[in-house]
Amino acid sequence: MEGLFSIRDARDGDMELIDAYAHAEGMDRIPGPDCVRVAVNDEDVVVAFCRLQDDANGIAYVNPIVTYAAWRGYGVGRALIEDARAIAGELRLIARGTSEGFYRKLGFVEMPWSDVDLEAASEECDTCPYRESCGPVPMRLAQP
Repeated sequence: MEGLFSIRDARDGDMELIDAYAHAEGMDRIPGPDCVRVAVNDEDVVVAFCRLQDDANGIAYVNPIVTYAAWRGYGVGRALIEDARAIAGELRLIARGTSEGFYRKLGFVEMPWSDVDLEAASEECDTCPYRESCGPVPMRLAQP
């Protein structure tokens, strides 16, 4: 899989595609390229992205990570999480129930909702009308 993609900081020119990927997953627009890392193919086209948002204590929340459907299964999501971990150390996130298995394979473990900073993790999660069907799970990945 080496050489299929590379990771870099997002740029203003990437935002239209990033927002399209987020929209396809039922998510809101991403406010801008700050704190967003992207995986790009050999033509420098974004195939996935990961946004980190720090809470009041400086703990980084993945909010969100999205891989374009055609690129799933090639290790792009794993590479973005490894990149985020190298940048931030401890990572936290709220996994949609369908993605919980992916995060567990990467070493994430469930954590109590009381440990979640909803402002950093997912402002809309607490009031989302799809919360029951989504089955969100708060998770963390500690620095080794």
